Amino acid sequence: MEPRTSQTPIVGVTPGTAPRGGRLLVASRLGTSLSRAASVESVAREAVRTLHDSFDYHLAVVQRLDPDGILRMVAAAGPPAERTDDFLALEQPVERGVNGRVARSGRPALVNDTAADPDYLGTGTGADPGSELSLPIVVAETNWGVLNLEQRERGAFGQEDLLLAHVITGQIGAAIHRCQLVGELEDAFLTTIGVISDAAEMQDAYTANHANEVAELAVAVGERLGIEGVELDRLRYGALLHDVGKIGIPPEILRKPGPLTPEERARMDEHTAIGARMLERIPFLAPVAPLVRSAHERHDGGGYPDGLRGEEIPRGAMVIATCDAFHAMTSDRVYRKAMSLADAKAELRDNSGSQFEPGVVAALLAELADSTPIN
Repeated sequence: MEPRTSQTPIVGVTPGTAPRGGRLLVASRLGTSLSRAASVESVAREAVRTLHDSFDYHLAVVQRLDPDGILRMVAAAGPPAERTDDFLALEQPVERGVNGRVARSGRPALVNDTAADPDYLGTGTGADPGSELSLPIVVAETNWGVLNLEQRERGAFGQEDLLLAHVITGQIGAAIHRCQLVGELEDAFLTTIGVISDAAEMQDAYTANHANEVAELAVAVGERLGIEGVELDRLRYGALLHDVGKIGIPPEILRKPGPLTPEERARMDEHTAIGARMLERIPFLAPVAPLVRSAHERHDGGGYPDGLRGEEIPRGAMVIATCDAFHAMTSDRVYRKAMSLADAKAELRDNSGSQFEPGVVAALLAELADSTPIN
């Protein structure tokens, strides 16, 4: 990375003198932390932070090589990265600089006198870092970008630094590849949900629109309840698919313009179990199946299909059930007009502790209070 101005030298451990065992320990710990990173950006941030904090490098940078031939900074650590002026080149053509050479060739560069390297892009002020170590980051056999390390002194990098950097770039490349694969799986996952939702919409247009709005509300309520991460994603998918089992219900029942007979109601109530069985057959969606199955259970045990009560009901399912009921109350149906917002809120309060879990009702009412425009 090419600096733009001078810096005060860092006082600390010289990278080339760190014990080999300590280097291996840092690399091992970094590999573990990178394996948990959820995005390319978090991989890059964790790598440069660890390198800078553990070895006191003047600067540690990860650049990504984009399809337009530009190296762009993803993350940096060290005093130069903390400045607000234009010390770091955020973008660099791959045709220029030591990093560009490394990205083009796929070969590392150990430069122990930057003034003597014709590719180094210095400032011409005499205040440039004296040493630079740059290695390609390879992802799926392609040069994805560059890891760049700099020190103020000349001759600061040795073979052990090069070995450590090789190990680290391998870990960064593997972690980035994993993030890319996870992203592809998530895309496939969402495509699957879209296909299933489209099938549900063909049966009942209300179901698709209703599911999208219930999902948006359920996620907001879930966040208020402290649901996060994977569980929040499952809540979203469960809300989107909570009525997918209606695919297995005859259209004449789904579209009947009036109240259902007891026999028709019993058939309609089968849709949660039908939906759960469908999702159990799809590996990505199997963890969502319990939420779909229990999306019409009641807090007091009077729901279906299993008559669960209280804490027996998955929390996400209770969120979906409450948001589903609220949305149904405030939507026009072929056999009745929508309730007013005030009446629907009153209905939630009246059924808190019986049909609905009180904590979920409180979170939903708080969300409605914050999101409802004041006229």
